[in-house]
Amino acid sequence: MGSALALVLVGAQASGAPSDERPRVSIAVVGCAADLAREAQRITAIELRAALVDTAPDQTTTQITATCNAESVDLRVIDPTTGKSVERSVALAQAAPPARARLLALAMAELVAASWAELEDNPEPKVAPVTPLAPKKAREAARGAVAPMPIELGALADAHLLASRDLLLGGGARAAIWISPRLFMRFDALVHYAELSRPTGTIALTMPSVSTALGASFGTAWLQPRLSIGARAGYAWLSGVAGSSRSTGGQQQAPWAGPELSLELSAWPRARVHPLLCFSVGAHIFGVRGMVNGGQDVTATGLWGGLSLGAAIR
Repeated sequence: MGSALALVLVGAQASGAPSDERPRVSIAVVGCAADLAREAQRITAIELRAALVDTAPDQTTTQITATCNAESVDLRVIDPTTGKSVERSVALAQAAPPARARLLALAMAELVAASWAELEDNPEPKVAPVTPLAPKKAREAARGAVAPMPIELGALADAHLLASRDLLLGGGARAAIWISPRLFMRFDALVHYAELSRPTGTIALTMPSVSTALGASFGTAWLQPRLSIGARAGYAWLSGVAGSSRSTGGQQQAPWAGPELSLELSAWPRARVHPLLCFSVGAHIFGVRGMVNGGQDVTATGLWGGLSLGAAIR
């Protein structure tokens, strides 16, 4: 970093007006070399998914000022989207010169993101700030820049209870695509298996299935219930092994399908990796029944229940 008191106003270099769908930021870097300031500006824009403006800041623009000193950089953010100002000092002197621009950019982006994150938890503050808030469109743009990714991927261990009270264990993968902060589409693929004992022998049951559902999320920042309704369809393979010469085994298979209702609990859902607990109930509108002479049939028909435990990344 240079020691000269040069003022570098970091603005948009590309021609054309900033996109209305992105939040607006202006960055002024004081006391740093011009090339370092320009690179820090470029990286900050990428990290924040923001439009940089070189005009005078207005009520829609988050203002960032970085003042370079001999051993540190003082950062200040004036944020009209939340009506507050935040400050932070970072040390860059010990970093290698080629890495300083990126480290400065990340420090600025983190400070702005910390301010914008308040829009997710408290979009409409009950106590009005001294300075007027930015228009709602600007606040929503800033909120969208730090919102979680619209796709959530998860891995699950699952237990499936049939109407015949037979328990199958399995697991699979789940994906949720967020249509809005509250609504999502869910898809999953599961496989269950069990070896079921009967007085006359053993029945091996394999049941792969897929589902799709529309859901809504509720709750607080640390615990988020999600309710969804959809349909599940799959296939069932039953293979019987006789326990003695007095009985015979056989095979049976058929598709099955029906509606499904799920209640999912997501803890710390805004964390990149977070746990999931899901309770499901459904009905086999059509399915398969494994006939057992002298014992209880295996029924992949009627009502069923499920319990899933897993983790998701977003």
